[in-house]
Amino acid sequence: MINAEYVLFAGVLGLIAIDLLRRRLSVSKDIIHWITLSILIAAFASEILFGNLNVNFFASIQYTQFINGFILFLSLIIYGFLFADSKEFDTLIDALFIFAVLGATLVVLASNFISLIISIEMISIASYGLVFFQKSNSRMEGAMKYVVVSFLSVIIMIFGVSLIFGGAGTLSFSSISNVNYLPFISGLALVIVGLAFKSTIVPFHMWAPDVYEASNSTITAFLSSVSKAAGLVAMMRVFFFALPVSSQFIEVIFVILAVATIFFASFLATVQDRIKRLLAYSSIAQAGFAFIGIALLNYIAVSAAVFYIFTFAVADALVFLAYKIFEDNKIIYKNDATRMFSTSKIATAGLFLGILSLAGVPPTIGFFGKLAIFVSLLSKGYIYLVLALFVIILFSTFYYLGLLREMEFSSKKVATKRNFKLKIKEALIIILIITLFTGAAFAVF
Repeated sequence: MINAEYVLFAGVLGLIAIDLLRRRLSVSKDIIHWITLSILIAAFASEILFGNLNVNFFASIQYTQFINGFILFLSLIIYGFLFADSKEFDTLIDALFIFAVLGATLVVLASNFISLIISIEMISIASYGLVFFQKSNSRMEGAMKYVVVSFLSVIIMIFGVSLIFGGAGTLSFSSISNVNYLPFISGLALVIVGLAFKSTIVPFHMWAPDVYEASNSTITAFLSSVSKAAGLVAMMRVFFFALPVSSQFIEVIFVILAVATIFFASFLATVQDRIKRLLAYSSIAQAGFAFIGIALLNYIAVSAAVFYIFTFAVADALVFLAYKIFEDNKIIYKNDATRMFSTSKIATAGLFLGILSLAGVPPTIGFFGKLAIFVSLLSKGYIYLVLALFVIILFSTFYYLGLLREMEFSSKKVATKRNFKLKIKEALIIILIITLFTGAAFAVF
């Protein structure tokens, strides 16, 4: 049996060795891009056919194959965009990308705090290079902010893990039972703070809009979907499997943080004039909805959170990848949206439908994701919170409409090169659009 994690690990080592040999022989770098694409396809096929790695350092759980399946699926789609632009970047990006994907899949399988932090840092270290892969002053600034925030978060998590070990005498999720609550809860709080940085939970979200905006939009799609999904799954592992008691006080605190994330991100999105920054704040708000399911600490809520992570990851990947086509054509501000339809009809449809999904409009997958979160809240008796969230969703719809109403669905002609590279990107966007409507079949609530 060949698991996806084995394929990715062997693939990244083999890719580095082949790249070194290629440079010595002065062979075209195209071969590296084709090998990377083959590795991702093989990993995705292995996850579908075999799934669920289970060794001592990592452990499989019920939703492992589902989460790793969509992580590999989205990574393959996102790399397709990089593959189309392969002339613009060095082969180092191929190894970094596979390394980041490997870290994301291992997060889902982590069975203790050490393996969890190692997996998270695998994503972070690779992401530094991905953010900086096209050299410019803005991307250097974005990469440095990402490095500083990630360095701070890992220090906080490591210190928290040391307190957890002092309070529980173990770092294995399954072995935590009798604990000394003062050091244990203090350590757990620090680990959650560190993961909140990764997951862009308010008030630890400050870095995300700047880094998302500074990055190439294809990399932003990876950070806002795959990387953020891994951070939220890590949070889920800590909440559901490492927290020995279910406390109403802890639940309320985390629900408040989730609602604050949704409210503040939605409010800040309304005052944005740059399209990418608006989408960045929207992505932060989506993390808040997923965090609600994680914070409720029961099976229904966790199942809803798993499905919601899938729904927003697909929609986020779709909107940022669609925006990449517009970014290449200097469509930056909301009033530039009038040129979207004439630039690419398919990308315009992808951005339009992705925004509708993020807003929770039926019959997109986003509607079913939000419905799952509402059902989990109602199961715990949070009726007034559901009403409050519904009002926030209506409020957030206004900034989505502010962008949508700028779009002109007319057939006027502009000078846009219809090359093979654009056709590849549009084909990938079509796949995500199909997923946006058929993904509800994967609902686990």
